[in-house]
Amino acid sequence: MRTKATRMRPENSWLGDVLGLVAIDMRQFFDNRLFAVSTLLTSVSMVLAFGAATDQMVSPAPSAANYFGFVFPGIIGAGIMFSCTYTVGYTVIIDRNRRTIEDLILSPLSYSGFLLARIVGVVLKCLFQFVLVLVLGIGVFDAEIHSLPLFVLGFFTACTAFAGLGILIAAYTNEISFPAVVNIIVIPLMYFAGIFFPLDNLGALGDVFGKLPLSVHVDIFRAATSPDLGATAASVLAVAYSFLALGIAAFAFRRRIGHG
Repeated sequence: MRTKATRMRPENSWLGDVLGLVAIDMRQFFDNRLFAVSTLLTSVSMVLAFGAATDQMVSPAPSAANYFGFVFPGIIGAGIMFSCTYTVGYTVIIDRNRRTIEDLILSPLSYSGFLLARIVGVVLKCLFQFVLVLVLGIGVFDAEIHSLPLFVLGFFTACTAFAGLGILIAAYTNEISFPAVVNIIVIPLMYFAGIFFPLDNLGALGDVFGKLPLSVHVDIFRAATSPDLGATAASVLAVAYSFLALGIAAFAFRRRIGHG
C-alpha cells in the first residue's frame, strides 16, 4: 500500500502543479481588467459592426441568408486566432522575462506541465469570448447553429492550433518584436481565409488558401451554421493542424528555452 501511494504521489503533485499554474494564470488575467477586456474587443466589435451594418446585405454564397450570416463564422475563427496567439504568446514572454519558466522547469512540473497549463489557460480565456460572440450573434442578429459538436470541435482545434503558433513565435521573439511577427502572419491569414468573400473568387489560389489553418476553421464554423454544408475534410485538417502546431511549439519551446 505504501508503495502504491509513493508511486501516485509524483503524478498527483504534477497534476496539482498544473492546475495551480492555471489558477494563477486565470487570476492574473481577471486582475488585469484592461487586458481581459481587450481580448474580447476584436470579435465583439466585429460582430456588432457587421451585424448592424450588413443585416440587409445579400450573402455572396447560398449557404447564408444574408451577409452577416456569411461573415459570422469567420469572425468567430478570427477572434479565436487573435486571442489565443496573442494571449499565450505574451504570457510565455512575461514568464521568460520574470524567469518564472526556469523556476518551474526545476520543479516537478517540467516542460510538458508548463505548456499544458498555458494551453488550458488560453482555452479558458478564449471560452469567454467565444460564448459572448455566440450570444450576441444568435440573440441579437439571429445567427443560427445547426451543429453544436462542429462548433465545439472547431473551438478546441482552433484554440490549440493558434496557441501553438503563439508559443512558437514567443520562443523566438521578445515583447517588442512579438506583436510585429504575429501581425505579419495572422493578418494575411485573416484576409485570405474566406471570411469576407468566397475563396472561389480567387480561382486556383482559392484552393491553396482554403487549406490554411484559419480557412479550415472558418469552413468548420460555417458548416456548423448551415444545414447544407459538410466539414469532414476540414475537421480532419483542423485536428492535424492542432497536433502539428502543439508538437512544433513544444519542440521549439524546449530547444529555445530549456536546457535539455
